[in-house]
Amino acid sequence: MIKSKYINDILDLLLDGDDEGISTKKQLEYISEEKFDYTGSGLFVKFSHTEKAKDFKTDKLDLVLNGVTILTSEYAIECDAILFFSEGIIDYLEIWCYNGEDYPKKDLVKYTLTQTLINSPEKTIRTETPSH
Repeated sequence: MIKSKYINDILDLLLDGDDEGISTKKQLEYISEEKFDYTGSGLFVKFSHTEKAKDFKTDKLDLVLNGVTILTSEYAIECDAILFFSEGIIDYLEIWCYNGEDYPKKDLVKYTLTQTLINSPEKTIRTETPSH
């Protein structure tokens, strides 16, 4: 099970956009963060999984899902999130800053996540009060 609320929120939006994502969302109960690799311009989160996760694997073994934008008032960063599968199972999450700023070496606390997937419900998860 995912311990980080931030990572869980990102995965929730990435797996809520299309049929392939929705069908694999049940894997979330059976995966956990194994390793965090901060790169300076982003973050890789490697996941481990229990055998039960295989019950919900996707037929597209090398599926890649992207379409979540990350903004925060804590840092001058704008990021995208991409989820990679291996053998139909959630493998790792990549978060990368596309505005050239350094990504912090910790979970964001105040953030706005927005679905940008084509044909997604365009949901937003916000943990900070928007500025007016």
